[in-house]
Amino acid sequence: MTMVAVLCQFASADCVDKIVTSSAFDSTLTFQGCVMNGQTGLAQWKEAHPIYRSDTWHIQRHKCMPGDYNIAHHKA
Repeated sequence: MTMVAVLCQFASADCVDKIVTSSAFDSTLTFQGCVMNGQTGLAQWKEAHPIYRSDTWHIQRHKCMPGDYNIAHHKA
């Protein structure tokens, strides 16, 4: 299970996928937990990352992906 944030810049249509966490790092992460509690974890993650913490970025949505999600092969 991998939790992915889709972050977009307010000034443009540019969006990026960023891995927030995965079950490889957090053995308690489940699909249901990702879906139901994802927004809380995303807010904490965004606050801890200086680039995305600024008001120029917003979280468009989050995705709960089964398995090991590879950003290089997916688009926002």
